[in-house]
This record gives sequence, structure tokens and C-alpha cells, in this order.
Amino acid sequence: MASGTDGFNSSGQQALDRFAQMMIERMERMKASDWRQGWIGGASSVGLPQNVTGRNYSGSNSFFLQLHSAMKGYELPVFLTFKQAHNFKAHVLKGEKAFPVIYWDMLVRDKDGKKISSDEYRAMSQEERKKLDVIPFIKAFPVYNLDQTNFREVQPERMQKLINRFKVPEIRDTQGMYAHSALDNMVAQQTWLCPIQADRKEKGAYYSPSRDMVVLPMKAQFNTGTTPEEVYRDGMEFYSTMLHEMAHST
Repeated sequence: MASGTDGFNSSGQQALDRFAQMMIERMERMKASDWRQGWIGGASSVGLPQNVTGRNYSGSNSFFLQLHSAMKGYELPVFLTFKQAHNFKAHVLKGEKAFPVIYWDMLVRDKDGKKISSDEYRAMSQEERKKLDVIPFIKAFPVYNLDQTNFREVQPERMQKLINRFKVPEIRDTQGMYAHSALDNMVAQQTWLCPIQADRKEKGAYYSPSRDMVVLPMKAQFNTGTTPEEVYRDGMEFYSTMLHEMAHST
């Protein structure tokens, strides 16, 4: 059996290699003269990638799962593991390939080479930790989009709830939503480094390299909450999405 973190490093490195290849492929397609699709964002849904249990992915996982969903044209940015599919009495369709989700972990040993558990490490003082050998590494595990499974057929009610969760909402108003005056003024005066369109109904948010423009759904389209607190947070989601696409424009 291999020692250390060789196996973990291998899976983590394979995931990073795949992410790099995705970026290269995306940039090559962006350079094509007939490229018109936005950088990120599905055609018929609004929302960040999540696990089928409802937990949102964060950091680079969120970014690359969004990119993966857009490039593959998946209906929803919802993913599950092979085991989760089995638990829902579903299965992965023949020929479908998994996508890696990564997270950082660490291997900790004391001066005698004895492995220290995560719980033990967290309970130690800073002085005690200085005497340990800590090796960080990336761990990866595979996930599948719902479109890569028969989830829709075996869990129709759950699937419909997810579709409702991600569908482009009916336009309401912006009453009670969080407001950021500086960003509102920036959009109104168009002082960002490229135009930002946020005054008409759209099916998704994206940065268009061919037009050098950030396109956002209207703020009111983010108003999907049923309580004052949820409506307020919906406003935050609008600005978060705006800043995300602004970052792509750089």
C-alpha cells in the first residue's frame, strides 16, 4: 500500500488538470468569431451550483461546476455522488463521466512519525502544533449532474421542486430587497470598465466576451423569497451575481 498522500495527490492533481483544460477549451471557443454564448450561466435557470441535498458548493467548486453546467448545457446546476444516486433509487446513465469536486485536507504527524487525527490537531495549542509535521493536500471526489442520471424518472416530485427552485422567477418588485447605492450608481452611470445591462428580463447572468458586456437579469427577478428576511437576502444575491460576472469581465 502506498504511504503518505500519493493517492490523494493523484486525484487532486487530476482534478486540477481537468480544470485547466476546461479553461483552455473555454478560451479557445471564446476566440472563435462565431462565439456568442455568455461566459457562465444556464439558459433557463438562475442559481449557484448545489448538491442534491440542497448544500451550495463554494469557492472554486462553485465556479467550475457553473462552467461545466454551461458548457454541457445541463438544465440545472444540481449534482450528486454515485452513492446519493443509489440512495434515491437512481443510477448514472451508461457512458456518463463524473466531474471532480475538490477540498483541502492535511496529513499531520508528530516527531516520531505517528499520525495525528484532525480532532487531536484541533484540540492542540499553537505551541504544540509547531512541533508537528503538517502536509496539506487536495482531495477529490466525483459527482454527476442530474441530467447524467435517471433521477427525473424515478424522483419526479423531487425533480419538479428543484426545477421550481432554479427557474427564472416571475418578475415582482424590489421592495424590501437589499440595496447597494454605490453599485446602483455605477450601473446607472455605466462607470464599470464595460457596459452592464441589468434593466431587462433575462434568462441568466453572464459576461459576453464578443460584446464585452455584463448581462444580468433585472434585480426584481431575484426577488423569490417568501419572508422579509429572504427578500432582503435576495437583494444580496443580485449584487453577488453582478460582482461575480464583473470579475469575469476583467
